[in-house]
Amino acid sequence: MPIKLGLDLVMTLLFVTSLAFRITGSAPHEWIGMVLCVLFVTHCIINRRWFGNLFSGRYGMRRALNTSINLGLLAVMLILCLCGIANSDHVFGFLHFTGGMKFRQIHSLMAYWGLVLIGIHAGIHWRVVINTTRKLAGISGENKLRTAVLRLSAVTLVVFGVWASFDRDMGSKLFLGFSFDFWDPSRPIVLFFVSDLAILGIYACLTHLAFKFRRKR
Repeated sequence: MPIKLGLDLVMTLLFVTSLAFRITGSAPHEWIGMVLCVLFVTHCIINRRWFGNLFSGRYGMRRALNTSINLGLLAVMLILCLCGIANSDHVFGFLHFTGGMKFRQIHSLMAYWGLVLIGIHAGIHWRVVINTTRKLAGISGENKLRTAVLRLSAVTLVVFGVWASFDRDMGSKLFLGFSFDFWDPSRPIVLFFVSDLAILGIYACLTHLAFKFRRKR
């Protein structure tokens, strides 16, 4: 489990970094994307038993949602990889594909839907993440101060994520309002990455809270 979580963390950070096309430039963007695709295939191989169990057992609400999100992420990553190869000028430039504007639009659209789905995916498995982190850190039992700090951090994350969603115009990005991202070079570069992580964090927190509320009910 620690290895799986470590791989997921690296993939998440690479995914957010890959969104910074206007900051990193074309060549680094393509290499980051290629590494991300390789890690995603590795992730699928490690979790191959999940695919084998798709048509066995009963489906409750949690399993149905988890399956839908996983299959959605699988589709998003496949489309991202294929469109990325079609538009490649560096890593796969020797193939001489000419993807064109349509492929670039689809690539951009899938990237930001991927950010949302990764957040929901993380929220569904957040209890596993927390429990594994506690074991690795040797933390046991409840601590009121720690719990209060974590809840305050979650609220701060959501508030900042909401601001970042408007600042980054996520509505347009998710529904093809425009094709490409823009980042004002006069703004701190770190704000770009923190904003995208906060947007991801919104969906993780809200999904986790929704399941927590349902368990209490």
